[in-house]
Amino acid sequence: MVNLIIKDILIQKKTIIYALLYTAFMALSMSSVFPNGFGLYVMSPMVINYLFITFAVQYDDKNKSEVIINSLPLKRHDIVMSKYIATFVYGTLGICCSILVGFIGNAVRLPMFHGSISLLNIILVIMSICIFSSIYYPVYFKFGVAKMKIFTVVIFMIFFFVPMNAMSYVIKNPNNFFVQKFNYFINNTSALTQNSIALTIGLVIFMISLMISIHIYNNKEF
Repeated sequence: MVNLIIKDILIQKKTIIYALLYTAFMALSMSSVFPNGFGLYVMSPMVINYLFITFAVQYDDKNKSEVIINSLPLKRHDIVMSKYIATFVYGTLGICCSILVGFIGNAVRLPMFHGSISLLNIILVIMSICIFSSIYYPVYFKFGVAKMKIFTVVIFMIFFFVPMNAMSYVIKNPNNFFVQKFNYFINNTSALTQNSIALTIGLVIFMISLMISIHIYNNKEF
């Protein structure tokens, strides 16, 4: 299973360069839209994770890797689990890219690079990649790459624009009933509790999705 994860990373070595460039772009262009480093330390790792996941399955499809892997003495649930575990590796790479770009930006004193990554940022990244992979992989294992293209674009648009619009709505509508309840919860709940709830929700969804994907893949014919 570890070798499968390493394989998915090695075939995407060039993607790391794109990840660094994209992270810098996000910090420079989205600093006014996503305040307090949200674009750099949360949105960038989310999109980087998206790129690594989608590129990995596209490489597998292009090289017919799935057929070859299933001819090896590997258990099918290990193949599925390697994909899910790899998402955390991609997320870690994304976080490292954002920290590196943020460090360089702070070192040269660019105004849009301020602050550093927080625990909340990391929790939000983990939660987002859990939810994204939980939606993506069951559909991928069921229908394959060919039918995933439109679905993948839709998921990306949701994950990119929903946080942006949600944040804008909260800022512009402070008197809304649900916004007030949300702000009350944020202001009257400890950071530890908030982080624990977010992380728990993400991991529960992740585990349910993993079980679904294993069931789908175990019953799939090649």
